[in-house]
Amino acid sequence: MRTLLQWLISGVALALCGICTLQWLREADYRAHISQLGEKLMAENTARLEAERKTAEYAREVERVTQLRAETEEKLLAAVQELGLAECSDYGLRYEVYLTQAALLQAKQELATASQALGTGSAAIAERNTAVQSQNAAIEKQNAALKQLVAERNAAIEKLNARTQEFNELAEKYNQLVNQRK
Repeated sequence: MRTLLQWLISGVALALCGICTLQWLREADYRAHISQLGEKLMAENTARLEAERKTAEYAREVERVTQLRAETEEKLLAAVQELGLAECSDYGLRYEVYLTQAALLQAKQELATASQALGTGSAAIAERNTAVQSQNAAIEKQNAALKQLVAERNAAIEKLNARTQEFNELAEKYNQLVNQRK
């Protein structure tokens, strides 16, 4: 009986050892799983912080690009207004040149009529020649003003083209940023 009890106690002790071993293995698996979850949580937190940083950076960049776009649009509108004013002045000068040319043609016709009426009256011809020369000088002056206005209009158009090109480049960069964000 004594050996039976010893065997029974030994069996129970071995069973308890087995149960302890199983619990220890199970707890080791739990600790490993908890450690993996902690590492995963840290990685996700790091990724989240990085994403938040990038989002803030992109928001600042979008704000900067939006501001640049607004400034460029403002400059474009100013250039368009300048161009409109230059074109209006250009049309006004062209009209003045047209009127002066019409007056010159009329003066030439009057001169021819007066020359025929007076025959070879040199005083009337000289007077008309003086009038025609003064009209020619006025036409030359208006032509110079017209050339200057055309030069100013061309400069304004070049500025407009440059600003439009800047605007297009800015819009392209903005679209690239927006596409990268998506």
